[in-house]
Amino acid sequence: MRILFHAPVLSVHRPDPALSSILGVPPTVTDTLFGLKPAHKLTGNRGNIIHAEAPARSLRKDPDGSAVGNIANLQKNLGEGYAETIAEHFDMIVVSLANFIRPNHDGIRLFTALEALDGRVPFVVLGAGMQGSHAFTDLMPGNRDLLALLNERANLFGVRGTQTAEWLANNGLENTTVLGCPSLYVYPQSIMAIDGAAAQSKGRQANVMTAGHFSMRDGAIVERGTELAKAFDKIDASYVFQDEIFAYGKFIKDRFGYNEGNNIAQPEMLNRWLSRKCGHKVDFNRYYYFSEAGAWRQAAMLHDVYIGDRFHGGVAALQAGQPHDFPQA
Repeated sequence: MRILFHAPVLSVHRPDPALSSILGVPPTVTDTLFGLKPAHKLTGNRGNIIHAEAPARSLRKDPDGSAVGNIANLQKNLGEGYAETIAEHFDMIVVSLANFIRPNHDGIRLFTALEALDGRVPFVVLGAGMQGSHAFTDLMPGNRDLLALLNERANLFGVRGTQTAEWLANNGLENTTVLGCPSLYVYPQSIMAIDGAAAQSKGRQANVMTAGHFSMRDGAIVERGTELAKAFDKIDASYVFQDEIFAYGKFIKDRFGYNEGNNIAQPEMLNRWLSRKCGHKVDFNRYYYFSEAGAWRQAAMLHDVYIGDRFHGGVAALQAGQPHDFPQA
């Protein structure tokens, strides 16, 4: 089957020329944390690189006839022939989404592109989730229209959890199937082979990988991040950044503060700065920032266990066959 995967996040700059047989280029290597910002804009939260690759990784497809693309951009570039061209080249569209059901997200471009297909190409939706607690009327009109379209026309409207499904059903959108995140289906061999006995036997001597929210608010690290730092006091641990670092101090522009070859930031400067902002000693052995999923999984293999409150950080460890735990709130 020839599948068009809509908008999986790739860590490459998309070329502006509308030419065939050209691909995007990766960002230029940087040696500063601030220099990672252009790469960050390509994907946003780095957890996106874990879930966004999952559909293309897990679904059987004609590899030569399938492609990755943004259907809203395709509609714009192809003009009046958009629907016919997509139908000619693809048998199905897979729309991979995340927590887009929130008041500050506008789904109008995706709604317009799917509606313009007019049933010519079947499509399925994976990973749809809600973020926060709000009323249906709090959503932007474009997002409400998108949800109605997905409910009516998607061959499969896959949502992340029962809370999302129940909320949608309470608002008249009942054509959903709870599947969880697509990233949980990619490497079953690794996940089924997980044995946490070794990590448990080491106890506090275990080497831990974690990810959380060292985010800034009113000049300090948020309580959620401070509590995480306290939990790892005197524990051998590494921290994975996903989207926090660009609000930090001027030191993120210091040369050689980050080594893109091994995805590791200089721990001394980060520990000092975070300790001041947390009001509590922060002492992680390594700080990681990843630009592709494979490196994330390999780094997870250097640790005994993942313990943290960032979901896709845990999924990266699962995909590598490592045990994990998400602390209860």
